Amino acid sequence: LTQTDNHDGFLDLLRAAFLEAGVVFVILPNLKGSKTNGATKRVNGRVMLMVNDRRMSADTFWFTLFHEIGHILAGEFGVSIDGDEGASEDAADEYARDALIDRDAYAEFVSKNRFSKDAIVQFAQSIGRDAGIVLGRLQNDGHVRYDDASLASLRTKYRVSVS
Repeated sequence: LTQTDNHDGFLDLLRAAFLEAGVVFVILPNLKGSKTNGATKRVNGRVMLMVNDRRMSADTFWFTLFHEIGHILAGEFGVSIDGDEGASEDAADEYARDALIDRDAYAEFVSKNRFSKDAIVQFAQSIGRDAGIVLGRLQNDGHVRYDDASLASLRTKYRVSVS
């Protein structure tokens, strides 16, 4: 299910795959002002993984999801809030970054210093990722400006009903 460029029915596939692994996956409505992105919790012998519907673009959704998976794999349960810092958060961020975009492939792509729309789309296709995820990473790492209008169409927005 790491083929993040599959936008049709992926939430149902995620829920089913998580449930098979003993993880209940829930999307919650954003609580305004809470700055909460996701949470993990043990409930009745299962793990609950929650993300909110605040910024439902592909890059933030998948990063938050894999960030929370990183916490679960490390045996950490709790709430992730904007601005959280520390070794645990850094490790979860690193897990999410590397799970979404292979570190070596990304380094090679960035070394070419070509960040046109076509270059981003081609790289994203070569690694089976939504182009918006690659764009978000490039923006976060300072290679591409957030206000570059020529790349705005690469950002995929999800519309979901919260569960």
